[in-house]
Amino acid sequence: MSAGDAVPAEFIDLARRLTEVSRPILRRYYRKKLDIIDKADESPVTKADRECEAALRETIGAAFPAHGIIGEEFGAERADAEHVWVLDPLDGTRSFITGRPLFGTLIALTKGGKPILGVIDMPILSDLWLGVAGQPSTLNDEIIKTRSCAALGDA
Repeated sequence: MSAGDAVPAEFIDLARRLTEVSRPILRRYYRKKLDIIDKADESPVTKADRECEAALRETIGAAFPAHGIIGEEFGAERADAEHVWVLDPLDGTRSFITGRPLFGTLIALTKGGKPILGVIDMPILSDLWLGVAGQPSTLNDEIIKTRSCAALGDA
């Protein structure tokens, strides 16, 4: 991405705001008794997954009604839009339903089919990874980076 193609601040702000929407929902259901439904692919889904995605969709729609959304629980709407948000409201549902804190919300934004922004939010651990095209990636607002090395074994 060139400097002229910088990701607009309002998109980054919305991505952060989406984690503020999802965290309280997932925390409210964490380690609570929930009905578990098996989807067609035999992966589990709960009320938490669906409520979280519905809230994320509502927030995106209010902020950017022309943007598309592709979500794990409710499919695609306006998938041919220039900007499309891709949502997995509760990645790691098995961990979630067994009370392990290793689950999160995954959020991405594409422009013209290419990813320009990505978020991994781990609500119980309070960890938020944010990657934005043309900017350093962060973990909880601290810049993170990989170590330079020639071979994976040296990493």
